[in-house]
Amino acid sequence: MLVTARAVHAQKHQAATAVHFFAAGALDAQGNIAGAQNELETLIEEDPKSPSVPQYRQFLVDLKTEQTKLAEAKSHPAEPVKFSFDQPAEPTREQAVGQAQQVLQNLKEKNEIAEAEAAPDPVCTGCNTSDPVTSPAGMEKAKNVQPIGSVLRVAVDEVAFFFAATDRGKSVTNLDASEVKVRDNNKPPAKLRSFLNEAQLPLRLGLVIDTSNSVTGRFTFEEQAAEKFLQKVVAGPSDEAFVIGVNNSVLLVQDFTSDLALAGHAVHQLAPGGGTALWDAVKFAAEKLGNRAEPRPVARVLVVISDGDDNSSSATLKEAIGSALMGQVAVYTVSTRDLADDVQNVLVGEHALRTLSELTGGGAFVPGSIRKLTGSLTDVQQVIRGRYMLSYQPAEFARDGRYRTIEINAEKDGHPLKIFARKGYYASVAGAASPTP
Repeated sequence: MLVTARAVHAQKHQAATAVHFFAAGALDAQGNIAGAQNELETLIEEDPKSPSVPQYRQFLVDLKTEQTKLAEAKSHPAEPVKFSFDQPAEPTREQAVGQAQQVLQNLKEKNEIAEAEAAPDPVCTGCNTSDPVTSPAGMEKAKNVQPIGSVLRVAVDEVAFFFAATDRGKSVTNLDASEVKVRDNNKPPAKLRSFLNEAQLPLRLGLVIDTSNSVTGRFTFEEQAAEKFLQKVVAGPSDEAFVIGVNNSVLLVQDFTSDLALAGHAVHQLAPGGGTALWDAVKFAAEKLGNRAEPRPVARVLVVISDGDDNSSSATLKEAIGSALMGQVAVYTVSTRDLADDVQNVLVGEHALRTLSELTGGGAFVPGSIRKLTGSLTDVQQVIRGRYMLSYQPAEFARDGRYRTIEINAEKDGHPLKIFARKGYYASVAGAASPTP
């Protein structure tokens, strides 16, 4: 890749300036951070009008941060330890290109994670405007903004949301309202309106299964675990589920059904291969759950079985989270990573899955081994059946478009429980339409 980049650079290459992008990845993979920075700087200089320039500049910032950390490590060296190894063979051209692409993919996914985590609720398109919401211009803008993810009812200022509680990994299904404490913007609610165990609600489940090349060696276990999971969780007479496979594209292999035989058959129709458009799949599944008209309240849950890598989506992680929050869909992720996998890839993929689940009020499960996948899916099933719907009237509430935090604590028999819930919401602006939950 480096030889190719230099050869292209020696020629007129206005249409091929991206070769410096891949060269930067290859150099970074080899530990040559200064060289990677030089390639990116050359790319920006040669193609300053490229729409990807902001991304290239962010990569430069990341590389400089990495260089600073390495410099600090060198100034405080650890006691040297001597080992003896055979001289490793030079990577082939294909291996070098693969390494460069993986490095660039990790950088891209890190940026998407940071973008999703930057806003307290990454779905209010327009809430973070340059004009303060409380200014006249900001108020006028906010009236025309649909605060996606807001859970305020139309008739009254009422917040309604779902949460789950576990005790040492086991679902708690017998909570009473008196055992749950809620704080909205650090204040207790003015009035608790309803408290309902979600086990009493029909389940609408979306199952997204990663079928990309990165899970080929683990795919048989994925299939078996997914089928067993569906048999356990789609148990009520009114429960329905659909199944999606994702590689370079998103494939709906089974639409909403309560027939477990059909759902199980759909899982076995999937085959591994290709890249991963994971965020496209999550966005599609969340919108499918959220947009379906229901005659009565239902529990909307999305379960994602994946290693967390994404290299083919047109949607971003932030957009996928926004779709889930808009549809009141809790996303539960189960990692298929093995502890023996490459450490850097594991950290990035699991961070992405954890961000997705935590910001949507779901939970992230990391079995650590594909053979433990069935156990983790059983834990997910327990959590899903232990969810509650709670609604209340906030204290000192104002329709000002501001973000309000939600904090939930619960205990059973004096023992604190682990809570799975979203972190907050945007208050609707007076005069703007308020979406129902």
